Amino acid sequence: MLYDDGLALYSVLTGPIRAVSLGDRAPVAEILGSRFLESPNGKRTVVRQHEQAGLVHKRKFVGGGFTTVVQPAEVRTLLRPDTWLTWRFLETDDGGAWELVLVDAADEVLWICGRGHVGSPGSDHADDPRQPEDEAEAGDEASLIAWMDVGLDLEAYCVTVIHDVDPDEALRRFGATDAEISTATWTELLRRAGYEDVDWHHVVAAFPLGPHTLLVEDNGWEGANRPDLSRGTFAVSSYCSVNADTLFLVSRDGETLATFQENCPSDAEGSDIGVLTRALSEMGIDDPQAFDDDDENFLEDLELLCRVANVRPTVADITAPARVTILSR
Repeated sequence: MLYDDGLALYSVLTGPIRAVSLGDRAPVAEILGSRFLESPNGKRTVVRQHEQAGLVHKRKFVGGGFTTVVQPAEVRTLLRPDTWLTWRFLETDDGGAWELVLVDAADEVLWICGRGHVGSPGSDHADDPRQPEDEAEAGDEASLIAWMDVGLDLEAYCVTVIHDVDPDEALRRFGATDAEISTATWTELLRRAGYEDVDWHHVVAAFPLGPHTLLVEDNGWEGANRPDLSRGTFAVSSYCSVNADTLFLVSRDGETLATFQENCPSDAEGSDIGVLTRALSEMGIDDPQAFDDDDENFLEDLELLCRVANVRPTVADITAPARVTILSR
């Protein structure tokens, strides 16, 4: 339930009310009825309709948002004297994020939303409230897509290889101004984006691959819809959403050569779908229709991207400093 809906329901039950922001820090007991917690940028709110209800924590972003409910039993454990509910940016080895937390008078974090009380038996954090992933699960660094599995570790992405342009030019084509372009590692960029609380699809990095550039959008989609990125050259893009929606694009000089959705190359359209033939054959797919008709088959889109673009990114390429931007649009 969104906090606005919670206030609307409260209004229906009790009559017209005037919502009152408590700012970004308040004891849990004060977050009640029309009184709600709000982050300075307005993107995060916490509301509680009545004393027996849970805390409703909403995070807004462009195009939507998500909601977390802290159940009443857990809320009762947060009703401690000299404590305040607020947000803190918690850093990890791979970045960081703003978390809803309970702090004491010394500003020590006592509880983290979704993770429980710090140091309590069975909690998933002891000294560090958020533990990095087990490096043993990172994957095989010799694989053709290790740069994603190990270097970027993204579930939702849009990646684009643009031939014969440098990283700055690739970012300019993407809409960044020179003033918005800087140098950082991927981890540093994610940490900055998390701290600035920006929408993830505005986060873009450009990694040099010899004379070419690999553009990476975190949870973005734009590159796979931008054949114009290939003006004067050649480009390949692959998009995958958090819901596993996919789009693949090959373009040259602003023209779409081949594009298909849902990882089905047999449905490819464009002025030269034969541009996919060699790469698919190298992957053992000589009959795309037969491949797509077999529900057991899965097209590895990033391997296809590397083969069509004739590049082989390495983990070292992706973990080195890149040219980066956080788009203001």
